[in-house]
Amino acid sequence: MALIPKHPRDPSVSLIAYALAVGVPFAAYLATASPHAYWLDSGELAAAAVALDIAHPPGHPLAALVGHLFTFLPLGPLALRIALAQALCGAVAAGFLFRAIDTTVRAMEVRHDRLSIPIALGATWSVACSYAWWFQSVRPEVYALQALLLAIAIERIVALEASWPTHDVRPLSVAALALGLALANHHFMAVMTLPAIAPTLARVYRARGPRSLVVAAGALAAGLAAYVYLPVRSSTDPPVDLGHPTDLSRFFWVVSARAYQHTNVLEDAGPIDRAIDVMIAIVETVHPLLLVLALAGLWALLRAPGARRLGWVWAAIVLFACLGRTWLGHTAGNPDALGYLLPAFMGIAALAAAFVGALMAQLGGGSARAPRTMLTVLALVTAALGLAQLDQSRAHASLATFHATDDFDDRRIRALPPRAVVIAHLPQTVFRHWELAQTEHARPDVTLVPIPFLGYPGVVDHLVERDPSLRELLSGYLVDGELRQPNLQSLAASRPLLIEMDVRVPRALYETIVPGPGFYEVVDGGATDADVRGGAARRAASLESLARALGPRQDDPETRNQLLWAHYVDALYYAQVGVLERARESVSRALAIQPEALELRALSQRLAEADGETPIDVSDFTVGP
Repeated sequence: MALIPKHPRDPSVSLIAYALAVGVPFAAYLATASPHAYWLDSGELAAAAVALDIAHPPGHPLAALVGHLFTFLPLGPLALRIALAQALCGAVAAGFLFRAIDTTVRAMEVRHDRLSIPIALGATWSVACSYAWWFQSVRPEVYALQALLLAIAIERIVALEASWPTHDVRPLSVAALALGLALANHHFMAVMTLPAIAPTLARVYRARGPRSLVVAAGALAAGLAAYVYLPVRSSTDPPVDLGHPTDLSRFFWVVSARAYQHTNVLEDAGPIDRAIDVMIAIVETVHPLLLVLALAGLWALLRAPGARRLGWVWAAIVLFACLGRTWLGHTAGNPDALGYLLPAFMGIAALAAAFVGALMAQLGGGSARAPRTMLTVLALVTAALGLAQLDQSRAHASLATFHATDDFDDRRIRALPPRAVVIAHLPQTVFRHWELAQTEHARPDVTLVPIPFLGYPGVVDHLVERDPSLRELLSGYLVDGELRQPNLQSLAASRPLLIEMDVRVPRALYETIVPGPGFYEVVDGGATDADVRGGAARRAASLESLARALGPRQDDPETRNQLLWAHYVDALYYAQVGVLERARESVSRALAIQPEALELRALSQRLAEADGETPIDVSDFTVGP
């Protein structure tokens, strides 16, 4: 027997409710989006959307195509238009989540719209207006789009389970299409959703035979066809072509994300520590009361005959999203890590709403007649509590006044000397160059050497083809695994050569480089003390100018990380070459950002004990990037 009796609902009421579920978060996202791409992968994904590039594995073809459509909007800078694509995806995802939660609440025998709709709206807003969801919807990224696709798939599965037994299994095909598209956007998150729908597939197979599953498989394949974009676009020589997936081997290398399969940000942490980190992230995102209600809702669903099918769907979504992030390792403070947990937040909100619905049914809300005033008020309070999440998350999630990346770009990209070669060590620095090259057509005379991606198939060949003068430099790097001094000096003799200071820069090269406003400069004849001190003064002035330009946005976590790393590597360089007063200044600035950093504190102590300007071996104070 179906969990929800078939009786007509007022279409206007359903439309208004859906509009509220979508419109409230969408208005919030629009008001807090930034005209500048954020840090992390936003620069790369903005560039991919504009130029239809091949982004880092697994290529993210769907995100590039969706973002590219929004570049045609006659509204603001290109980065803003691409962010608006994610804003719309995040808001519409909230709409499908609302429908799924409303179905779940009605499956708990809450029959009247005055109760089910406010409960579902409150649960939806509590998630869609949380920092985790909101921040994915105001910057170029893939997570809001992924939330939309998974929300569609989940809503269709919930609708099918709520109406079971039924002859109409078309929702399964729609869910399969959405899941196929999700696999073409972020396949790891999509795979983690499969256990939630496995029982539904088995149920359809037993009742309807293999034909329905074959149709669903065809819909899944149609969604996966988005991956055809990768070899087709790669064959046209796009500006950025990571992995160059023009043959089957390279295509599999990109799609399988093999470059990251041996990378783990918390490889020293055990599974229990990782699980604790994930739980902390969840508690910091949703109110602990919501978690308690979710556990109670799961209990209520599992106790109700038939409704336990929905209980499994939501519980499996929460469980496997958390297990997936635990397996990868959770990076505290990284909003991308929260993006992986969006399905878990969906499930928590739905389970909490299920408990509220079960409670309402016990209090007399199970009748189709108009509910008592007290129950209506309680349902409206639920909606209001969800809406209150707006005020709690706005300050943290808003990028309305964010311009830090633009301030860095002024010094690192726009002010570069003509025909410069820039050797970049940090992925975010690379992404900023790629984004400005596409959104502003900035500095086409500059050649970027992206150190983090030189091991990707086709990248070195692509660089040498565009700039043959890099051949010796790149060949030496691939052979030795580090930059060679003779190659650097030879290239610096013919054109400006700049290098991003990093712990991976061999200390033997310090005698060849001097600080500069944005990057360090390679001196073809070797750096003198006067070169170093003059460069240090210019760099200090540039950093002071940057701090004034940033203003209060220095409190943004990723901006602070950028400043912290810049001061830290400056301190290492100055200490190693014996300019200790500058080293002390850089350490002091870094400690002001991260006072608990052990390496910085140890280096500060060593500098305090040092006499004169004797160089200090910084090996003991060096960490990984």
